[in-house]
Amino acid sequence: MTHEEHADYVRWLKSLPRRKDHFRMPCPECSATRSNPKDPSFSVHITREGGWAKCFHCDFAIAWNEDEMWKREQKQQDRERQKQQKDALQYHNTAQHHDTASQHHNTAQRKPHIPLQPPVHYVCPVINKNKQIMNGEMMEYMVGRRSIPMDVLTRMKIEERLEFLPQTGKEEACICFPYLEDGVMKNMKFRDAAKHFKMVKGAELIPWNIDAIKGKEKCYITEGEIDALSLIAAGLEEVVSVPNGAGGANLQWLDRFVESHFDDKTEIILAMDTDKRGVELRDELVRRLGMDRCKVVAWGEGCKDANEYLLKYDLPRLRQQVEQAAEIPLEGVFCPMDEWDTLMDIYYNGMPEGADTGLENLDRLIKFERGFVLTVTGVPGSGKSEFVDEIAMRLLLRHDWKVGYFSPENTPLAYHYRKLIRRVVGKRFEHKGMPLPEAGQAIRYLAQSVFSIMPKEDFSVESVLRIAAQLVSRKGVKVLVVDPFNRFEHQIPDWETETQYISRIFDEFSNFAVKHKVLLILVAHPTKLRREPGSKRWPVPTLYDINGSAAFFNKTDYGMVIDRNDELGQVLVRVAKVRFDHLGGPGDAFFAFSTYNGRYTPTEERTLDHNPPEPKWEHTNFLTEKLKPEQQDLGFNEGE
Repeated sequence: MTHEEHADYVRWLKSLPRRKDHFRMPCPECSATRSNPKDPSFSVHITREGGWAKCFHCDFAIAWNEDEMWKREQKQQDRERQKQQKDALQYHNTAQHHDTASQHHNTAQRKPHIPLQPPVHYVCPVINKNKQIMNGEMMEYMVGRRSIPMDVLTRMKIEERLEFLPQTGKEEACICFPYLEDGVMKNMKFRDAAKHFKMVKGAELIPWNIDAIKGKEKCYITEGEIDALSLIAAGLEEVVSVPNGAGGANLQWLDRFVESHFDDKTEIILAMDTDKRGVELRDELVRRLGMDRCKVVAWGEGCKDANEYLLKYDLPRLRQQVEQAAEIPLEGVFCPMDEWDTLMDIYYNGMPEGADTGLENLDRLIKFERGFVLTVTGVPGSGKSEFVDEIAMRLLLRHDWKVGYFSPENTPLAYHYRKLIRRVVGKRFEHKGMPLPEAGQAIRYLAQSVFSIMPKEDFSVESVLRIAAQLVSRKGVKVLVVDPFNRFEHQIPDWETETQYISRIFDEFSNFAVKHKVLLILVAHPTKLRREPGSKRWPVPTLYDINGSAAFFNKTDYGMVIDRNDELGQVLVRVAKVRFDHLGGPGDAFFAFSTYNGRYTPTEERTLDHNPPEPKWEHTNFLTEKLKPEQQDLGFNEGE
């Protein structure tokens, strides 16, 4: 925490209403992730000399001395005064009056920082050497029943020790896998013979054996550490394991290593399990790392992973099988066998339902799948962008679909983020309406999940899609919002009509959505409509009314029209097209819009003759449930 953040945090604590100098309150750092968020675990002591505060649940603490803070503020003011004098002198010697005045204004009007934690604040594992077991039953299990040679276990620093496991409620003999980066321990996994495991709570989640692939041209990725050890025993050293098994299809742990450890790879071999969750993990890795350089290992009948293959055959056969990994099928050429897993899933379980939004009346009409394009239109001022934000935030909160925005009309970016924050938290984004800890929590959450595209060179379709592809690879974005279509810098060749150009660009959007498996939401304005005689309202447009081409209707997978009726106080959302009937069909849904938090609430249709009761407005903080501790912090069964 910087000096400025520390000072702002102290000011906020001192500004809290209180009757005495010692009081307790819910912890601003961990209350949102607890089963009882109202537990007053945060103890605050304030005196004339200073104060301190500490949470007795998460151990977050802060302390201050009034004299030291006053001296620090005096030094800061002296530095600012000296800077102003220096800037004033430069002003008299240069013609940069405007810039200097702006700097003076910014210095004088510095806003308090929201008390954020440092960007990286992980626990360093502390291992009790007294708990180590020499030549215990788990090491015998690894050698005897898993066929991992002892010299490999020793070289990879695998050891056995006693560790408390929450699944059994007692200490168990565990095999321990150290997670090292540049030779420094970042985490450790403890696993017993019953496949219960846990990792160090609060430590960083990184790939196991990550140092082995740095600077290498190829690498191997497995679903578990024992599978990785099997490959190492077979002589394949450049291998890493995902940290949390197939339960880790959310690859946030990968983000930090894409550029430093994976971008230089010419070949990536995926040696995943062949069960359903392993296939999902494999597909997400292919999507993130690139189909053109990934190969997939097939284990054959009776084996689902590398270690089972080793136990059934031997080390030379395992190496041979891995080295025969097949390329991802040729792009653009398919046969039914390529879709075997999907076809069998449909055969046994039916068509996928798609992702819902939690808005009951809308979910009855439409469910979303990635790989498709949703086109949204409506007359100016109808709330197209607001409803697109509603969809995007609900898909993020309910399904972890990270969002990338190309939305030049939503600038300055801080104004757009303000709208997203109030929609997520359910309160006005202001110090009187939203507590500072909730605001900081929302900013931290959205900083990991929402990204804005603002190309420096131009606003061409090519530039935006190139950056969007990088967001898919490095950040795991699954929703791309383009709002609106007419803000691109369109360069129509002489040999193309506008209709042909738009049709071709729409094909690029569709191909991008399919290739990167994202839901691409495209906002497009209609052509100028004519009011009906005697009416003050514009008619409700159709997708065919979008300016430029009928391709907006013909080629889109989903189509939606937004129409706001201020006279009746309602918003019409018309689902005009759903390409596949198992994902919905045309129909109308009606909503009321809250100016307090920007949320849409389902309501009955209002007419001049029918005035339904006011809807029940939703003001809860959606992050309260979303940010509870993840499973890997608590320990759960690992399937290998």
